Amino acid sequence: MKLIVKMIVLVSALGSLTACSDNDQLAATPIKNVQNIDVVNNQALDVQCDTGICQFEISTSSHDEITVNMFYDAKRAFEKIEGVSVTGPSGATVRIEGNNQFTLILSGDDEPTKVQVIDYYRN
Repeated sequence: MKLIVKMIVLVSALGSLTACSDNDQLAATPIKNVQNIDVVNNQALDVQCDTGICQFEISTSSHDEITVNMFYDAKRAFEKIEGVSVTGPSGATVRIEGNNQFTLILSGDDEPTKVQVIDYYRN
C-alpha cells in the first residue's frame, strides 16, 4: 500500500514538472501582413508573409535563441531577407542566417517583442 502511495506521489510530481515546462512555450501573434505562423518547437517559428513585408510579436518565458523561417506561402521561401527590425533589447541579438532565416535571443520575461521583416525581392 505504501508503495502505491509513493508511486502516485511520484507520478503527480512528474505531472507538475511537465506542466511547468509547458509554460516555456514560444508564442507568436500576427500584427500586419502575416497569413500564418507555425510554432515548429519552443525555439523555432515558420512565418508566412505573402507581401514580403510583415510585422509580428514573439515571446517566451525562457531565455532562448529563437530561429525564424520566413515564407511567402506554404511552398515558397523568402529569397533574400533585406532587413529585420526588432523593438527592444533583443534587436541587438538579431543575426540573418540565410536567405529566409534569422535568429534572435529573447530574454524570457514573457514580454512580446515586435519584429518587422522585409524581403529584398518582395511583391
